[in-house]
Amino acid sequence: MAYSSPLRRSARKQQSNQKYVDPFEEVNPYSEYEAGHMRHLTDRRKDDGFRNERAEIPDDDGLMRDNVSNGSDVATPDENADDVSLNGEDSDVSRDIEGDSPSGRHLRSDRMGNKGNEKKDSIKHEHFRGLIEQTKHIQGKEAVMKQFFGFDQRDWVPILRSRVQWLAEPTLPKREPDEKDVGGMHHLFSHTEEKRSMEAGVGWDWYYDQGGRALFKERQKCRTLRSNEGIYYIPKPSKPSHKFIMGPYGKQKEFDLSNGHSVCLNEGWTNSSSGPFSKAGSKERVKRDGWIMNAGTGIRCLDWATNQDGGIQYLAIATGIPRPANQGLSPVSPAYTPSPPLRSCIQIWAFKAQGSNYGYLDSTRTPELRLVICTEWGDVKQLKWCPMPRIFRDEDSRKRVSLGLLAGIWTDGHVRILDLQFDKHGGSVTSCVKYDAPAFQARPPNTLCTCVTWLSATDIAVGCANGFLAIWDITGAYPEKSTRSNALNPSPWLYIYLHQSYILAICSAYPSHPQFLATSSMDGFMRLTDLRAPNTDYVLTSRSRIASSTIDFCEPLLSFVSTEENDYVRLYPLRCFYTSVSIARADSFPLCLSVGRFHPTVVVGCADGSVIATNPIRKALYRKVQQYQQTVFRHEWTRGPGDGAGEIGMSRWTEGYKVEIMTLQRDATQQAQEGMLMSTIHEEAEGVTQVVWNPNLRCGGWVAAGMGSGLVRVQDLAI
Repeated sequence: MAYSSPLRRSARKQQSNQKYVDPFEEVNPYSEYEAGHMRHLTDRRKDDGFRNERAEIPDDDGLMRDNVSNGSDVATPDENADDVSLNGEDSDVSRDIEGDSPSGRHLRSDRMGNKGNEKKDSIKHEHFRGLIEQTKHIQGKEAVMKQFFGFDQRDWVPILRSRVQWLAEPTLPKREPDEKDVGGMHHLFSHTEEKRSMEAGVGWDWYYDQGGRALFKERQKCRTLRSNEGIYYIPKPSKPSHKFIMGPYGKQKEFDLSNGHSVCLNEGWTNSSSGPFSKAGSKERVKRDGWIMNAGTGIRCLDWATNQDGGIQYLAIATGIPRPANQGLSPVSPAYTPSPPLRSCIQIWAFKAQGSNYGYLDSTRTPELRLVICTEWGDVKQLKWCPMPRIFRDEDSRKRVSLGLLAGIWTDGHVRILDLQFDKHGGSVTSCVKYDAPAFQARPPNTLCTCVTWLSATDIAVGCANGFLAIWDITGAYPEKSTRSNALNPSPWLYIYLHQSYILAICSAYPSHPQFLATSSMDGFMRLTDLRAPNTDYVLTSRSRIASSTIDFCEPLLSFVSTEENDYVRLYPLRCFYTSVSIARADSFPLCLSVGRFHPTVVVGCADGSVIATNPIRKALYRKVQQYQQTVFRHEWTRGPGDGAGEIGMSRWTEGYKVEIMTLQRDATQQAQEGMLMSTIHEEAEGVTQVVWNPNLRCGGWVAAGMGSGLVRVQDLAI
């Protein structure tokens, strides 16, 4: 039996070493409301929450302040958590908890010592961010869940429901759920129907009922161009067509695709005497729902229009403009210098869907170029449709097709928002519209806008070349009517320094946590910032030699997804952003990625022309299981005989790859040659520059991928 007498053998009374005494041990820091919840804890020193000073932000329903806690959810690995412990055997820590705090991070009163009022006054304004200290090996599935997703069942329930819904899908998503309603396309469990209805209705009152649409219409200046005028804004490649081969391995056929035209994927698997859906002998031919289009030059931006629940889906495409070396960007520092007002365009393509409930990509209806947006603001660097749910109210009576709000970054350094609409017509007539002024534009002084994301239907966040973050409220960005002018440059409601250099990518944790913002910079760090207290609540990842240029948010796992220098794709959980979980490994450097809006599948575009798909739920919840990934297709490009650097060359499409079991452990010998790590450099025209899932429930299995060669592949990957 252990010796437990309060007296030593020398008869001296035992005294605690003041160096290790917890000054808060005798203090009850919890309110009456919180004390009821803490009865589930067996350790009185457990710290489930903390307080932070809220940043002053506008009262905006779009940030869903009523659904987030006042405390910071950001944790850093070097926090002093000596007085924080977790009883791993207590399985009832967060059960039967009610309230509005979404993650069990209860608001704890100011920590106060017991040595007088002077000490209380000295630390009552101190900012604490307590979290259990992560051990090297976390034992038990429940401990992993608590560490990476939260202590509260309101954090666990969406994760567990996502696991039940999609765990059985190793790589590609299913189109329809099974008889047990498992799998298939489904709304995110954290984005409930009540939230979606509120955002789609009340969230757009500013636009329909409070003068937002009239204001945008007055501000936005556009005019329709004739076809002979609009042709000057469309890129003109050096060759009028692009050759490629496609079809079964060993029996591929050659195609010569003209600029602005498309070909069905089924054409590569059919004989000249049989149609794409005919049968050969007793076996039915393989059906591939998809199209390959030739946009002319390398793809820079791709994004599907949101809130399109009908039978037509719209894809925005922006390409690079071939120009002489002495025209356009500054030869000294083009990334930090605004370009002159050069011509460019955004193409809006329409794709038909078939089927009543689940939209199959119609392979019998050729995609149509519906709208060409002509501008003179330089090349387009990024495009983002507003992702918030929206119910179009009176567009049918106005005989207009509304595509929504499109935010973009141009090389002149401005961020702009276009309110895109066009007249309904029955034919396949292409409209060319010249935009002289957008509905909204802004640019911070002495820098350029580099990337953009939506926080709500009224707020956009923009990364800048000087490492600053700027957030604008697009509804209150204008003074009174008498002072409006085209030269107006509204001020952001938040302009704060985040990084030491150029911000490459930015992404919001919408819809569950839109107050969290992840950014990636040329300084090599990724940063997670809580907009409620951006100066104090932030955390950085470990530095990477090659900065990531793409970030997306995986709502089913409450994690950001990004790439790293060793060709890995990683998850960065909100609660433990400083650490990461590998979910995929590519054979070349990943250039872009996208997470499904109605399923967790991640598609990654790589520099070698391959597009890989994987489901991260298995690896995120069960670290020791095998991870599956699949190469969906691969695009190879080679120069033709005598072709120079600016020539079109020839492409080859290969597909039908098997599902692989990937080893995600680091192995320095795989790329090591003569003691140095090597990385293969691929042709610019070969790489997949953009890849994006369709954000609409009916067509959530559609993927669009843009190549450096100018080809765009749109395919229905749902199985």
